[in-house]
Order: sequence, then C-alpha cells, then structure tokens
Amino acid sequence: MNDNLVIEHRYVLDEILVSDDKKASFLLGFLTRKLTHIEYKELKATPFLNKIYNIQLSHDRIKALYPVMINEIRKYDAIFKELEEEASISLLKSDKNWNISDDETSFYFTLGYTLGSAPNYHREVKDKEIT
Repeated sequence: MNDNLVIEHRYVLDEILVSDDKKASFLLGFLTRKLTHIEYKELKATPFLNKIYNIQLSHDRIKALYPVMINEIRKYDAIFKELEEEASISLLKSDKNWNISDDETSFYFTLGYTLGSAPNYHREVKDKEIT
C-alpha cells in the first residue's frame, strides 16, 4: 500500500500475513468493513453482510465476493483506491497458490473486518471517497 494509506497495524500485512492468500482474505475483510460503514451511514443498515453471514469463506467464495463488493462500494460513489489495488494484487498473486483452508480464509477475513474499523485508519485522499 502507498504511504497515503496509514494503518497503525501495518506490520500485520508486512510481517505476519506474508502470504498473498492471507493478505487477500484480510484485505477483503477490511474492505467489507469500509463498505458496511458506508451502508450504515446511508441506510442505517448493513445489507452486504447478508451475503457473507453463515457461510464458510473459501478461495472461490472470496473471488466471487470481490467484484460484488466493488460494485456495492461504487453504488455509494466511493472508492478505496489503495486498499482495492492491494487486494487485487494479492488476489492475483494467490490465484494459483491458495494454501489456506476455508477456516483460515474466514479467520483472516474476520481479522481484516475487525481491524477495518480501527480509528487509526486515515487517508489523505484526492479521489472521491466516503470515510
């Protein structure tokens, strides 16, 4: 990610989640949290969560979820440029080398989701984004 994106827990991505499959799961969880913040701000509800409740997240499910998530983010006229770019790169790099189980995929996604609400996440944004 660029220096434009500041996450106090950056070491999580750089030192702990060193494989792209873990990073992809984590970053999609992080993006999901950003989307649900937008939804709640606009709708006072989080309908996107209905797409992931009670399911086991797998590599195929994560790949299918990503374009849906981006489409939903765009419906709110928002963009998370650096997060989306890094998630895309991690998904591409891990496509043929996904080595984590469905339980681990769900676990890293959930970690990203919970850290996605961290108050220490901020951006100096030039593109159109709702935070």
